[in-house]
Amino acid sequence: MYSVLVVDDSRSMANQLADLIAVQTGFRVLACSRPEDALAAVQEHPIRVALLDQRMPVKSGTELYRELQQVNPALKAVMVTGEASRQEVGLAMTLGFSDYLAKGDIASISEVVLKWHTQYEVDRAAQWRVGAPEILHSERRKYLLFGDRVRYYLSGVQVLDEAYVLPGSWGTVQQINAGQEKKYTYSTSVKETFIVETSQQYNAKGSLAADVARRTKAGARIEAAVTRIVKKARTTDTTATASTEETYRLPEESSDPAENYVKSRHIECAPVYKKLRLSFVKACTCCREDTSVPLVVLVFDDAYATRHTDYYRDGTSEVIETGHIRRPAPDTA
Repeated sequence: MYSVLVVDDSRSMANQLADLIAVQTGFRVLACSRPEDALAAVQEHPIRVALLDQRMPVKSGTELYRELQQVNPALKAVMVTGEASRQEVGLAMTLGFSDYLAKGDIASISEVVLKWHTQYEVDRAAQWRVGAPEILHSERRKYLLFGDRVRYYLSGVQVLDEAYVLPGSWGTVQQINAGQEKKYTYSTSVKETFIVETSQQYNAKGSLAADVARRTKAGARIEAAVTRIVKKARTTDTTATASTEETYRLPEESSDPAENYVKSRHIECAPVYKKLRLSFVKACTCCREDTSVPLVVLVFDDAYATRHTDYYRDGTSEVIETGHIRRPAPDTA
């Protein structure tokens, strides 16, 4: 998925800037030249930083940013222009633009993107603070009343990936063969799913899982604590739903033996998770030492990733990502 967006009415300029940023930062960068494509990109991808050309014929950078903010209020936006007036720059800062970059200073564009990409992550991390450590499990050893006490705390949460898809979770929801046309409606529904990543659970066996994770009550407390943290960060209405209807059609099979055409297309989707690293502290009154134990968990994020896989006549295949579908934000009107 893309995390940086470049919007310029000159498609060639947008592509060049995107290539420069991608090479120098390693981020996946999407370039577009039309406002509607920019809006769709922010809806479908976890865009963290958007570079917006101010002087565009259809819609100015500030006008476009107003619309992008409605989709992702946390988005970091940078005005990129060589002709903006003081009034336009002032308006951009008032609207919440993070920075301003003149086209004559393109050499520093990757540095600016890296700065605000990092700031986005810092801001997101602040939303996931646990606050006061919460006791998840407590026990006494040796004697019932006088033995050493061991407590387990949830001390911190770090967002590793806001849009994580398990590699093996893709499923085919529709198959279209050459010459066919079919409609499919994507829809999302609300559910709470909590997954402890297998590898991390295994690594934690010696220090945490052996003492806590096997206990049903303690495991339930861990899940409840994480769910409460996740709910704090959610702003969508739990009763909202979203659906998108797509029509897919493949051309007829070619009679030319030399032509390589798509024989079959598989429409696929997979749940999207927030990938979190939980930090637990094991505190023992005997040794007077605290042991920190990391555990990676996945929490369903009320969205689905979509893609289609094309299978060609020559036996090759191609995977094309088609973005995410998500429940709409609540109507506050």
